[in-house]
Amino acid sequence: MGASNRLEGKAPWWVDLLKVGAAGATIALIALLVVVLDGPRAEVQPAQADIWDVFLSQSNKHENFMRALQKEGMSAPREYDYNGNRVYFSHATTSESPREVLERFQRAFVREGVNKMAHHTVREPVPVGDTHDGETFMQAMAGADELFSGGLIPVENTRNYMAMVGAETKKGAADWKEAIVEMQGGAKTPEDTVRALRYVDAWREEGSLKTTITAVWSDQALDLAKFRNHAPGSVHPFEYKVPVCTGCTRVSRISGTEGEAGTHAILYRSPNSINATLGFYEREMSRYGWKLEPVMRGLAAMQRERSAPYEVSQVRSYSGDGHTLTLIVYRDSYDGQTYVSMQSAL
Repeated sequence: MGASNRLEGKAPWWVDLLKVGAAGATIALIALLVVVLDGPRAEVQPAQADIWDVFLSQSNKHENFMRALQKEGMSAPREYDYNGNRVYFSHATTSESPREVLERFQRAFVREGVNKMAHHTVREPVPVGDTHDGETFMQAMAGADELFSGGLIPVENTRNYMAMVGAETKKGAADWKEAIVEMQGGAKTPEDTVRALRYVDAWREEGSLKTTITAVWSDQALDLAKFRNHAPGSVHPFEYKVPVCTGCTRVSRISGTEGEAGTHAILYRSPNSINATLGFYEREMSRYGWKLEPVMRGLAAMQRERSAPYEVSQVRSYSGDGHTLTLIVYRDSYDGQTYVSMQSAL
């Protein structure tokens, strides 16, 4: 999530001018949710072994991106339903540093026709207030074509972490100028402009000799409007099987498909305290058919009696209708708000 913090903290030009950076931060959340939910698998499932062949039957930026991932040793894609959108997740591990991974993948993107040129450093954002004159504006936009035409450019590049983001517009803009023309033609938001997003990052723990690479990308029919709370087509039937806390709004929902169809992760933002939000679920989960796991009952009693910590986060485990569900209510240290995380699997 370092990339999203960078975008928010420095208000880079691609957020303020074309709003694509915010979309990049959104797709970064997909990788986080998948990792939290299930984690990278050591082996590819047999049913997924030939999925690359299905994807790579054509030749365009979309297929070229996936071809580059395959040739660079990434695992077969796993498909997820993310707020009604189809997204894919792949991973790999390597002894290379994150910076070496960035260099290797940039070469691969050029080789496979994803990027026009290799990008090795993060372009420092030019403050929007400094781009009123034409010359400064052109300097700010120079080299940004890849971001808008299906390529990937670095948004983070440190010793232990790197991230690359790219997007395609609905009309297939070839550069930033065409992207601006497309927006001026009536598109004002990412919902109107973006049809595909791609995100690749790599990280390693300090002192570790192993780097984890993850890639998350959408199909070419991405509908960012579905990231709005309960937008048409964004709600999964499983969401009706769990209560929504009072005043809460859904941040995201990701569900597995096919062999992982019983896997779900839902994130809500609550306007209430941890105690009040948890109290809601302790009252309502049974009404939806969920039973508190016996091992959790003693902990819940201790916390109500204040003999166990209660202020930072709360965890509850439930079972029902063949599913197990982990409920986590916590306060985010970044924005100070209360969140509810639900992770369920068959």
